Amino acid sequence: MKHPDKTALRKTLRARRRALGGFHRHMALLRIETRLERLTRSLGLHAVAAYCAFDGEPQLDGWLRRHRGQVWLPRVLPDHRLAFHHANPVTACSHRRMPKTRTNEFGIIESDDPRRRGLNSLDALLIPLVGFDTRGNRLGMGAGFYDRALAQRRGRRPLAIGVAFGCQEVPSLPVDPWDQPLDYIVTDRALVTVRRTPTDTPTPN
Repeated sequence: MKHPDKTALRKTLRARRRALGGFHRHMALLRIETRLERLTRSLGLHAVAAYCAFDGEPQLDGWLRRHRGQVWLPRVLPDHRLAFHHANPVTACSHRRMPKTRTNEFGIIESDDPRRRGLNSLDALLIPLVGFDTRGNRLGMGAGFYDRALAQRRGRRPLAIGVAFGCQEVPSLPVDPWDQPLDYIVTDRALVTVRRTPTDTPTPN
């Protein structure tokens, strides 16, 4: 059963995210890309699962072009699990249909490349957020794709890095037992370090 407070928050925060436009969105995206690039380089993150922006989410185009490692995009499987497929960083999320891309049932661009990588062999997942708080709690679109994926992390676990605009922050989010917390949150206002221990930190490939 969906938490009623989450349903109302999701509607409000999605509208807030979509309303950010023009110069303010452009500058916010530049700040997000700069912080994300510094974080991924400082941690030596090589194999990173990114995403293609949808419904007003922060685009990652600049970061994708400058990322020095591999990029993998989530693909929604028929059983609603996520699989991670290889993508060309330069063309991964192009609005023009590029080779080895496709659009899923939700209208989100996915990679059609057959090369696939297991979740626990990735260094990090970049996760778009509807809302977040500074304790690392996240509000997604409601389908639970990332919660199910993150619950599968075993052993050398990939980091969960949320990406959002600062206007999507709330003081506190309602949390359900199946919700999976984030390790970092990157916004145009700040880089939030939520939790990190030596055993959690991935090593470069």
